[in-house]
Amino acid sequence: MNDFNSLREKSWRGKLTPAEQARLREWLAEHPEEKADLETEGRLTEALRKLPDVPVPSNFTARVLQAIEREPVAVRQPPKNPVTWFLRSLLPKVAVAGVIFGVGLLTYHEHATAKRAELVQGVKIVAGVPSLPGPEILQDFDTIRQISTTLGPDPELIALMK
Repeated sequence: MNDFNSLREKSWRGKLTPAEQARLREWLAEHPEEKADLETEGRLTEALRKLPDVPVPSNFTARVLQAIEREPVAVRQPPKNPVTWFLRSLLPKVAVAGVIFGVGLLTYHEHATAKRAELVQGVKIVAGVPSLPGPEILQDFDTIRQISTTLGPDPELIALMK
């Protein structure tokens, strides 16, 4: 197929060599369904060759680009049928929003479950302690602190610690 296409393109640009014409005839013998298209293209190519060359102005490209820029952009109107409009434009957006909402909800649930498990672990640890001192121990805290600062360090206690 690539060989046929390259030969067809060469025929658009000019005459084929006898070897190329022979290859083209071989290909057409294998693919007779393409013969009508090739003949039509050949007649069209000959008609185009007979046309006189028209001089192109030097600013042709610039003028074409300006015409393209001036041409208004076609505004796409939504379909008249509301069901079609919903299915084409709104449904994909709703689906994406639903997926994002679901993922967020799942993430929040997992986070709350992890926090709850952490709280349960903390309660288990606190419940495992046999007894904690009550608030009575803190009533005389100021007095105990003043006694320790007025007496100074106990030399016997320091000797025992060494």
